[in-house]
Amino acid sequence: MEATLITRNPGADAQGNVTTSDLTLDLVLAGQGKRPREAVDTLPASEWSTSAAPHAHRGAAAPAADPRDHSYRPHALSGFSEFGSDEPNEFATFVQGREAWDGNSELRDNVEDDLRLFAERSDHTEGFLLTTRLSTGFSGLTASFLELLRDEHPKAAIWSTALLSNARGWKRADSDRAKSQRMLNAALGLVALEDLASMVLPVQPVREYSDWVGGAGASAEQEWRRFLRDDVDRSAAYEQVLTMHLQSAGSELREPDVLSSLIEQLNWRGGNKIASLCGATPLAPVEYYGGTNEAGVKKLKSTVKDWSVWEAEPQEDEGKKLRIQPKRKEDDDVPYAQYGVARGLDFEDSQAIGPLLEKSAVPLKEPLSRWVSLYDPYPVLPSSLPIYRGLHPQSGHPLVLPVPSTALPVSASPTSAPSAALFGLPDARFPSALSYTASQPRSLPILTTLSTSPSARHYLRHLALGVKELRRVRAGVLREYEGGEYGVGREGVDEARERIEALWDAYGGGAEDDEGDEGGKDEDEDWTATEQQDEWDL
Repeated sequence: MEATLITRNPGADAQGNVTTSDLTLDLVLAGQGKRPREAVDTLPASEWSTSAAPHAHRGAAAPAADPRDHSYRPHALSGFSEFGSDEPNEFATFVQGREAWDGNSELRDNVEDDLRLFAERSDHTEGFLLTTRLSTGFSGLTASFLELLRDEHPKAAIWSTALLSNARGWKRADSDRAKSQRMLNAALGLVALEDLASMVLPVQPVREYSDWVGGAGASAEQEWRRFLRDDVDRSAAYEQVLTMHLQSAGSELREPDVLSSLIEQLNWRGGNKIASLCGATPLAPVEYYGGTNEAGVKKLKSTVKDWSVWEAEPQEDEGKKLRIQPKRKEDDDVPYAQYGVARGLDFEDSQAIGPLLEKSAVPLKEPLSRWVSLYDPYPVLPSSLPIYRGLHPQSGHPLVLPVPSTALPVSASPTSAPSAALFGLPDARFPSALSYTASQPRSLPILTTLSTSPSARHYLRHLALGVKELRRVRAGVLREYEGGEYGVGREGVDEARERIEALWDAYGGGAEDDEGDEGGKDEDEDWTATEQQDEWDL
């Protein structure tokens, strides 16, 4: 879990811009022989915005001069191993997270001292950015930490990013019990975040994308990854693009006055604290979309990926992976409010694409729909995985090649492809633009959008029906959450489900959105089979 206080720097920089700095508190699992920062996977914080690289836009948060100074305070949790590590005492449940916090007075005192130190160093606090892994024991620890943070800063803006996870990267096999634990962790954690934080941004787990089918067979669900290669680790590619948009959003949230004003805009209704993260990679010139007409708006929307909307885990059917998509309604595409950040546009490009971005938000208008345009594109580091295809190496725009063309090789291999024309086949030396992977773009123009949207109800429905089903089958995993000194009790689980059902209804769901309880479960889950069986005294 990472909690960052955003403080405004005194004065202005050389260009006269107001800037901010980060004061970061880190709570991680301590691994044997590891420093705390190395104990778990690094959270996708905004390293780009806090770097001194030339691509960092003006006004970005300044980096810490020395990692040992008081702007970064790490704390290690001993006695636990990572969820799924197949080691003793995995940090697997909400209750373990509460125990790790409430049962460790030394940790609480040290964290409280650090928060007060941060407050003393901040003359002008913009707010807090909180990032946590909600599917693990960190859900309970974050809930307890938020109580302290809210007591210390009752009026502060707190933006919480809840990273959800599946069994990807586990050292042991997944199980129905583990799936139930992840669901209960997310349900209890989401209720706590929604109650104590100013805004909650759930981010769905990293997953593989499906094979690209071009031409008439292309579907709207695939269009967002048109320029991602099929011959790479697709989960890693998915994660790299997701991290890009998390960093883009985190960078904008660090801008002076943005955090509080954005929360006020997105939650103008007063009951919509659950946000959504969307992104287009890359953001192409307006000509690519065919202009600013209705067809252009439709094409732009098809390139946007929603990283927060719920999707069921894929199931195997006759050797093919099938993914169950939530049933969409027409109002899913109409958010309550949204804020877009377009990166990599010069003044002329910004003026040209502006009407298209505004029309894509219809019927929303200012102040419910706003967007900003920043000149600097997102930099693609040389160390990044080569996941892109069909993009210009310099601009990052979709590549357009004359036909036929031998100006660009298909791949980085110096070996020329043998001509297939003699055999009546298309000449392999005349590749399509989408097959070009020889050089990766140095930077990408992207569009990152933060919004509140009715589509959040799909995940709320999944949680509400899932917890209800666990109660119906008397799943043994519930004992881990209801009993013990730090358990939430039967009432705690039921109250969390009722609160999620209320949120589900507030986002346009409820009875009319319920096609049956079976829709609330992943297709590959069997709630009646758990590793821990109940024993009943009759």
